Amino acid sequence: MRTVTTAVSVSELFTRATATCASCRRQTTTLVWGRRVGEDKCTLCSRLIDPRDSVEIVESDRFHRHCWNRLISEESMRSGKELSRRSQELIRRSRELLGLASPPPSEEEASGDS
Repeated sequence: MRTVTTAVSVSELFTRATATCASCRRQTTTLVWGRRVGEDKCTLCSRLIDPRDSVEIVESDRFHRHCWNRLISEESMRSGKELSRRSQELIRRSRELLGLASPPPSEEEASGDS
């Protein structure tokens, strides 16, 4: 295996890069075909990251700044909707325990918007 790796690594078609092992999450050196040294891809959109682009690095993942902002915005909206659903359910249960009538459903609950 080392002989093959050594023979391949001297080829101009392959470059060495750092990657994260899928099973143990450790940083490893890998051989990459068709990429020049210094070319990185965005983890979200898989497009090349230009050296002039704003980049966010999270652990070993690299993101364009706009891709990172989109990712955290989507997560923020998703968690906000989930918290809203949970709070409405807790309010409904509390009113039931107190023997009070449930309030009419909000517009969001009535439309079934997710």
